[in-house]
Amino acid sequence: MPTTSAVKLAFGPHKYAAFHLIVARWLRQCANNGPHCYVTLGGTELRDIPSMAFVDSGLLQKVWSYENDTERHQLAQQSATALQSNGISVQLQHGSIWNHVRSSDLPHLFYIDLLGICAWSDYDARLGAMFQNEVIREGDGLLITSHLGHNPGLPAIREHFGGEFDVLGLDSSDDTIVKSTFRRTHPSLTLFKALSLNGIQSELSIRCFGAIKYQDTSPMGIYGYSISAGTTNLSSLVNDQSTLYFDLKQGKVCDPATF
Repeated sequence: MPTTSAVKLAFGPHKYAAFHLIVARWLRQCANNGPHCYVTLGGTELRDIPSMAFVDSGLLQKVWSYENDTERHQLAQQSATALQSNGISVQLQHGSIWNHVRSSDLPHLFYIDLLGICAWSDYDARLGAMFQNEVIREGDGLLITSHLGHNPGLPAIREHFGGEFDVLGLDSSDDTIVKSTFRRTHPSLTLFKALSLNGIQSELSIRCFGAIKYQDTSPMGIYGYSISAGTTNLSSLVNDQSTLYFDLKQGKVCDPATF
């Protein structure tokens, strides 16, 4: 039997439907005209890449796809070879997307397709380093997938995001408020932490232009962000009235409180 790492990372149709919707909103709301570079965690199948090529080949001026696991990287290489035969060139990297080195001044779209939740671990430090080193910079787009069901409990949420909840003026003693705010905004809270770690909140403006929840093998969300020059205010980031939330199962925009 193959090892766990040798198994293809094949995701269901709901994931790709959500991906296509968030990319469409990014193109409509935020993307610069002209060519782009694309940096992704494409898994073993690299299925997001031909989707992008179908939408607009100019979005794939340069493509980097990262896979840290050796056996999955070998499977991804097979997918990259197949794409090459169709005229799509992918610079497949055996390593971590967090170590990406920017080599082009073209605007980038980053797709950080996490298997877990974008809240714990050291994601704030890793993202902070990418902002500080201008790997992610103004003019770029950022897509993040995050598990909507994983959390270590309300006490841990309060401890981890207590400072952010205080800034937002939330009643952190209210379990319902803490739970719903965390579920809806934890990637945004993590991004704000990333800026705060490096004291660059006044140098970059991060805006969430939309989030989509979907269900394949587990409840997931994909969040879209635009990066521009300016200042990131936590309350504005979290409570932006122009941010749309979409329930893929229901096929419609949903109330942020029910995301």
